[in-house]
Parts: sequence; C-alpha cells; structure tokens
Amino acid sequence: MTISENKVFIIILNWNGKADTLACLSSLQQIIYSEYEIVVVDNGSSDDSVKKIKSLHPDVTLIETGQNLGYAEGNNVGIRYALEQHADYVLLLNNDTTVAPDFLEQLVLAAQQHPDTGVFGATLFYMYKPDTAWFAGAKWNSQTLTFDYPYQDQKLPENINTETDYACGASLFFRSEVAKSIGLLDARFFLVWEESDWCLRATRAGYGCIMVPSAHVWHKVGASFDGESSPLRQYFSYRNRLLWAEKNLSLKDLLYLIKDSFRAFYPKLSVPQAVNAPLIKRFIWAINEWKTTWFSPILKAKRRGTIDYFFRNFGDCPESIRKLNNG
Repeated sequence: MTISENKVFIIILNWNGKADTLACLSSLQQIIYSEYEIVVVDNGSSDDSVKKIKSLHPDVTLIETGQNLGYAEGNNVGIRYALEQHADYVLLLNNDTTVAPDFLEQLVLAAQQHPDTGVFGATLFYMYKPDTAWFAGAKWNSQTLTFDYPYQDQKLPENINTETDYACGASLFFRSEVAKSIGLLDARFFLVWEESDWCLRATRAGYGCIMVPSAHVWHKVGASFDGESSPLRQYFSYRNRLLWAEKNLSLKDLLYLIKDSFRAFYPKLSVPQAVNAPLIKRFIWAINEWKTTWFSPILKAKRRGTIDYFFRNFGDCPESIRKLNNG
C-alpha cells in the first residue's frame, strides 16, 4: 500500500531531561517518513535543556510553558499547537525513548489501513533489553480491577493481537479529529492513568484503539519517576487510580478500589511463628517491623495519594512527596 504524505506533529515533553531529550531528537533524525514536525514542550526546566535544544536542533519548534504542567497538560499544550497548525495526525512521544527509522511510516500506514480507528500505539521495548516487550497492548480485567499486559516481558509473536484498551502515552498516535471530538487529556491526572482514560473516551466515542506491532520504540521505563516503585510513582498511581475508577467504573468497583487503597493505612501485623524465641520477643519484633512498614516512604506516598483523592487535590503532588522521592 502506498503511503500518502499526511502531516504528523510529534510532541515531546521535556522537564529537566536534557540528555534523554537530545538522544530522542537524534533518533528522530533517522526516520524515513518525511511529512512531520517536531514540537518540544518544555515544562519549566531549570537545567540548560532549552539552550541545548535550540543550539543543536534549531529546526525543532520549542514551546516553553514556564512551569511544570505535568504529562497531561504539558502534552495538551503541544496538541493545541498541532491542531492550530492543521495536523492530520498527532504523536505523543516520551523524551526517554528512541525509535526505529520506519516507526512513523508504520503508524501512518496502519492509520490508512484502518480508517475507522482513531488511536494507535507503537510497540514499546525496554531500552536496555531491546528484544523484550514492555508494552504491546493492555486489557482491562473486570475480575481483578487491573489492566493485564499479555505480552509484557516477552519476545513478541508474529500473530500478536492488535486490539488494546489503551495505547501507552510513551508513544500515542492519533488522528487530529479524535482530539477535536473528545477533547484533550484530563489535566487533573498530571502523571499516569491519563492516557488510558483518554483512550477509553475515544473508544466510547466510536474511534477504537489498536497496537501497531511493526512500529518499534525503545523506552527507559520509569525514568520520569526515578523507578516504577518510587514514592512519586506510588503517590500518583494511588490517587489517580481512584480518579480513573470514578470516571470509568461502576460505583461498586470504585468502592472496592477505595477499600483496597486503605490497606496502606493499616499494614498487616504478623508475629513470626516458627522462631525459637519467647512470644513477647516475637511480638516486639512484629511491632518494630510494623512501625518500619508504616513509616516507609512508599506507604506514606500511598496514604497521601489516597487522602488527596478524597480532598480533590489533583494536579501536581505535594512537595513532601518529592522529598520522599529524593530520600
């Protein structure tokens, strides 16, 4: 099939990520598809990212927000610009990624082959395990109330199922008409859960969402959070999971997830049994372990995320969470 040259706007969000962003931009210089424009949205960086990007990539459109708007609203700034410039397609691409030379061509080709679909996801591989998939589709599990990732940590089979409940925001490709129709990302999320919420809105509006197995992107997983298990990640995960459930699940399911979140408020007290020591000593050990768990940065972050959901404190996290993340 011959690819028509539709204009793609590639939105890259930068926040003090100079090295990653420059590597991503260098990777994009190798792509085959020609009709694209790169837009870097700088979220108020305090390093010399802006200076370096202007110096090394003068052809890139650079928009400075002046403050950290988060993933959702930072990308919204870029999407608005792309729509104003009459983009045919928009691609949200994490700055901590590198891409295959034909990845954009494959995304556009998939869009032409599936004219009734509005949202497409590139296949994401681990940056340091380049043959192993990190994200190749997701399915909501109504029994466990979580997303399942059937191809994660696998080498992808050729007959991979392309249907997905959402495309990962690290490489999210869509027709501009989708954003015009359903609106932009919900800025309240700030970080995480926003792309799955947006993709579900697109699906409910009749656009659909599929993966493109032939579009390959490599991703430094967790770079934005200092790790997937960091206090920062756990704060946003716990708070935003409840906001997402409020918007997309039944009241019964939301109440179940609220109950699950409250487990961070009462870690289990477990007295060791098979130990050759008096009961009182084992009980003291259990109390000390419980106190260590209760005051751990991870549980502090989970508790604060849950509390902030109830008090409707959305957007960026409190400064105390960033301090927890920095040790």
